[in-house]
Amino acid sequence: MTAERRDMPVKTKRGLGRGLEALFESEEGLGRDAAQVSEIEINLLEPNRDQPRQDFDQEALSELAESIRNEGIVTPLIVTPAAKAGRYMIVAGERRWRAARMAGLSDLPVIIRDLTKDEIQRQALIDNVVRQDLNAMEEAEAYSRLIKEYGLTQDGLAAVLGKSRPAIANTLRLLNLPQEARTLVREGSLSAGHARAILALSGAAMQNRAAKEILVKKLSVREAEKLVRRMNEEPTGKKQVDEQLLLHVRETEDRLRRSLGAQVTLEGQGDKGKIVIRYHSADELERLIELLSS
Repeated sequence: MTAERRDMPVKTKRGLGRGLEALFESEEGLGRDAAQVSEIEINLLEPNRDQPRQDFDQEALSELAESIRNEGIVTPLIVTPAAKAGRYMIVAGERRWRAARMAGLSDLPVIIRDLTKDEIQRQALIDNVVRQDLNAMEEAEAYSRLIKEYGLTQDGLAAVLGKSRPAIANTLRLLNLPQEARTLVREGSLSAGHARAILALSGAAMQNRAAKEILVKKLSVREAEKLVRRMNEEPTGKKQVDEQLLLHVRETEDRLRRSLGAQVTLEGQGDKGKIVIRYHSADELERLIELLSS
């Protein structure tokens, strides 16, 4: 993860220019020219519960926290007065706020803006998309919201983001995945390249089956594309049998998930395989060990 640097200009990092600012921030006095930076106690700031970024990589946050310890906060956060007097809601910069807390900072540089609810969501979406720290699914969802809620076309979005229209269209296609595959992309288990490959299959069952095989066999994107071509060439009868088997596997996983209170995956081929139980903390591991031992 790239750390913030002092020689990077505010709002133009990663070479996106002022396209987004010109489109969204020049209206209603939101431009940066008149903005003033203030210092606010970190404990008076609170996150936006509706912001588009849902997952924060802890390792990346630790790296950013170390950078902040050494260099401080380079880019001010954008905040707006919160419902509770004297407090402020973070509109753009929650990742920096989280890292600053890890770094032990007591005050942060902010730009205070009086924004409506729609403006808050718009600014949060723009900040996340510009900084490119969303996972592929979050990026697709952010593009979709910018198109639906703010009347942008794919061409217009491509222009302000400095991307090609096919790149925007390919990202938006990820929203056509079934929920299970979308979750795998969101978690980082399945790459956007793998996801686009399985979109060539028809039906959620086939797509989920391909996603599972990609994970089990640890296939590259090129290998995943070959798998999809083979699956598309399968006789219809075999596809129906595979879909029934996949449905049975999903039902079994759901039963185990409810019993254990944890994410469970069945992996294998034919009569051999393994049951994978995922845990996210030492306490959860201890709970699972006690449950399985009883």
